[in-house]
Amino acid sequence: MTRGPVRNPPAQRRRRNAAPSDAVLPPTCALRPPKWPLGVANEAQAALWRDLWHRPVAQIWHAQRIPPSVVARYVALATVTPTAAISGQLMALENALALTPAAMARLRLRVEEAEPDKPAVMENIEAARRRLAS
Repeated sequence: MTRGPVRNPPAQRRRRNAAPSDAVLPPTCALRPPKWPLGVANEAQAALWRDLWHRPVAQIWHAQRIPPSVVARYVALATVTPTAAISGQLMALENALALTPAAMARLRLRVEEAEPDKPAVMENIEAARRRLAS
């Protein structure tokens, strides 16, 4: 009685269509933000520009050489009075720049957990020990 093809041993099995592994991003981007490319930025634009380039996904923008003008267009749209057309463009740019959790999940990007402050953890442990000892 034939049972079909012989399967590989478990150690040799692998999916040929397996998804690539997640890219793990640091909690913040330590690289310097590029110079604002669209003339002179107002105060709101400058603040959002700095904030965006310190987010974890900015690491990918640097690595993929995303032109700063793409991010600047998002900043310019995000700092004006929203209309229906602008809202649609903002949503598209947010997805393209991986600024939403859904976009990050689609691109398989994860942010590594920040390590807790060691002294605070040690203080909590010592306080718990004191409570148990008394």
